[in-house]
Amino acid sequence: MNDLPRASNGEINADLGDVHRFGTASESLFRRLYRGLGRRQQLEHELRHQSEIAQRQTAEGAALRRRFERLESEHLRQSDALNRLTKVLSSLDEGIIVQDVNGKVTMMNQAAQAMLGGKRAFWDSALGAMVERYRDVAEAAAELTPLGDSDEMSLNNRIVRAQLIAIGDESNRRIGAIIILRDVTHDALAERLKDGFVTNIARDMERPVGVIKLAAELLSGQPEDAAVNQRLLDKMLRNVDALDQLALELLDISRMNAGVFDVQREPVRIEDVMWSVVNGIETDVKRRGIDLLVMTRDLSGVEVRGDETRLQWALGHLIRNGATYSEEGGYVAVAARVEARNAKSYALISVSDNGVGISQADLPHIFERFYRGGANRGADTAPGLGQGLYVARAICQAHGGFLEVDSRLNIGSIFTMAVPVYELAAEVA
Repeated sequence: MNDLPRASNGEINADLGDVHRFGTASESLFRRLYRGLGRRQQLEHELRHQSEIAQRQTAEGAALRRRFERLESEHLRQSDALNRLTKVLSSLDEGIIVQDVNGKVTMMNQAAQAMLGGKRAFWDSALGAMVERYRDVAEAAAELTPLGDSDEMSLNNRIVRAQLIAIGDESNRRIGAIIILRDVTHDALAERLKDGFVTNIARDMERPVGVIKLAAELLSGQPEDAAVNQRLLDKMLRNVDALDQLALELLDISRMNAGVFDVQREPVRIEDVMWSVVNGIETDVKRRGIDLLVMTRDLSGVEVRGDETRLQWALGHLIRNGATYSEEGGYVAVAARVEARNAKSYALISVSDNGVGISQADLPHIFERFYRGGANRGADTAPGLGQGLYVARAICQAHGGFLEVDSRLNIGSIFTMAVPVYELAAEVA
């Protein structure tokens, strides 16, 4: 063993240096490796954290999208429901007006606009005054709370019943209002008819019955062998005819209401109808101090197919009305002619006067059954039930014609009745 070579101190020192350098290099290498592993772990942790955030954001985004879709679907559903509600409200006969908390009109259906005569008329009408009375009411006891009793008012030549209702939220705070309108014009007229019918018919029958009674008493007081008093008999007959006409007209009205009213279809010369009425009524008209004027043009031989008696009634009503609503010294003019309208020939008879005229409030209703306007002078004292114009128009329409009116208050009126001219060629064809 002593034969092995012994290392010198230099060689040992060199080897130790190599080991030291190797250790230093290894330490540096492992330090770098540890630092890299640490950074990698931090990066992986950060990546996991960002991934979790991304997953949460994705989930939140999906939730937001689902919520948006639900809200959009709910909005569409509510819009559809609102559109359906608006269509329903628009089709109602009752007027509906919706206001917000500040009184601004947010919705007004067609019926309400018709009753008011347009949206702009709201605040200038009686409705505006009704709303103003409750403007300071800030609370509502329920979702819908009536404010006061319903009011009956005049709107645009109509009689309307209006009810104001407050809209409340969950806290009973008023957030708006609804106004419900109902046109009660016909109901009011029916009530007027019911109240005045008995009085009017009694008054209408009183004069002829009184004349007949007086004439009968005078005749019964004469000796049996006395000559016949023709004047008294004529008075009795005229008044009997008046009562008979009243009874027949009331019967015609009942037939009109039942839908079974009809007229005869006989050849009638329109000139004969006109002169028959004029000659029969001229004395009474002139006795009132009113001139009766007659003008005809190209009526010779003009015929219609109809009911001569009822045509005479219709024309007689128009002339009597003209005389009734004219003052002494006035006139009633009867003018007849043939005129083409809508490619059809009509015999037209116009009755004009310079009397009190008809108010714009009464004009839409004058052809209604038993309507008697109250705005004009003489309307309350004039004889009759208010059935004359109703019957006259029905007679014209039953003949295939029409009755129209043009009137100005305190100026006068023009009524024109028209009946189709009978043409043999047209009937044969």
